[in-house]
Amino acid sequence: MFDGATETFLREVEKACRDVAFYRSFKDICIAVKIALLKVKGGGVKIRPSLLRLTELSDIKTASYVLAELKRAVGPVADSESLRRTAAEFVYRKISERL
Repeated sequence: MFDGATETFLREVEKACRDVAFYRSFKDICIAVKIALLKVKGGGVKIRPSLLRLTELSDIKTASYVLAELKRAVGPVADSESLRRTAAEFVYRKISERL
């Protein structure tokens, strides 16, 4: 589980992602936040775009890119906690790159 500051930060980014302009500009960050905040439990989470239930093709392509990054870190099948932590690290890294 995340500490309080990390969870608060991810929730704030999630709120910002509700704005259409922000979402279009930072799709990769928004999708990674969705993954980090998923309520998936268990040890055999298969990492694929259908996990996120996205509808637009551009969102699915971006999700594939984000998931490929996460797969490199945790493997194609991961436990939910390591997947969520890796997604949070991805969010932090991408935001720090853009600052």
